[in-house]
Amino acid sequence: MTSDCQFLHLDPAALNLEEMTFNLRPSGHAEPDANLIESVRQFGVLCPPLVQEQPAGGFLVVSGKKRIRAARRRAATGKIICLVAPHDIPAFSLFSLLLHHALLGGRLSVIEQANFFRKALNRLPMARALPLLIPLGYKAQKYKIEELLNFLSLDPSVITGLHRGAIQTKSAQKMRQLAPDDQQELARLITEFHLGGSKQHKLIDQSIDLMMRHERSMRETIAHYRRENKERNQENKPQEAASFLRWLFEKCHPESVAAEAEFKRFAAELEVPPKINVDHTRSFEDDTVVLSLSFADRASLLKVWPEIRTIMTTGTPDFATDPQR
Repeated sequence: MTSDCQFLHLDPAALNLEEMTFNLRPSGHAEPDANLIESVRQFGVLCPPLVQEQPAGGFLVVSGKKRIRAARRRAATGKIICLVAPHDIPAFSLFSLLLHHALLGGRLSVIEQANFFRKALNRLPMARALPLLIPLGYKAQKYKIEELLNFLSLDPSVITGLHRGAIQTKSAQKMRQLAPDDQQELARLITEFHLGGSKQHKLIDQSIDLMMRHERSMRETIAHYRRENKERNQENKPQEAASFLRWLFEKCHPESVAAEAEFKRFAAELEVPPKINVDHTRSFEDDTVVLSLSFADRASLLKVWPEIRTIMTTGTPDFATDPQR
């Protein structure tokens, strides 16, 4: 048997684009965009597709379907140069070729990576597949493949969000504990509100907390929010997202919300002049109150510092005796 590959000029009609054996995308066929179509029209297919020779004749496209479709779409004349793997190429060699060829187009999404290992493990034992993690920037460890494969058990809406980069991997990992309908609702909110970073994590963490606390589905939780906030129906998406996140926080942390409201009343009664702020500790960890003053420059501070120091040392015993102040 031989595992040598060669470059051949092939008729696009001889290339099997319908077979999904090696497809890595979650949505099946991917159509070429206008830029790729125009590039192929002007310059031809610059990166040869990877195909495998079939025993019964013809060639199965392993990677590069969009480029071939672009060539067909623009009715490009002539044959397409392809990298052809023989039908008897060892499975590891074929999947190694597939991976490196796919990476020519940029980093693969976690879903494409997961699909890659799902397909590879159909033909390779786990120990043989582990080295294929290295080109993706991972260590050759079994748990990483298992972690990637777990993403494929999520609701299709979450899988799509992961593939497009709208949903973060840590967010998806948290969503695995939820029912498919709840995953779908959270994926919809993340996509609709364009939530990223900390806001995405807050949405998921607080939604899970609230659903578990009241034994409600995510859909019921959203309906509860809308009943309590009918006047907010005219908000735009960023406003609605902020309102919903605030509502979730209030429902999950009622004591903190009450403490915040009481502190605001306290601060208002002080009638603090401009450039002076009164703050509490983070999450009201203790009763400490912080008074901060802003000055335009050092000279402005030095001008009034003797009076401030006199007031603080004579009227505040703790301040006078605390060596750190």
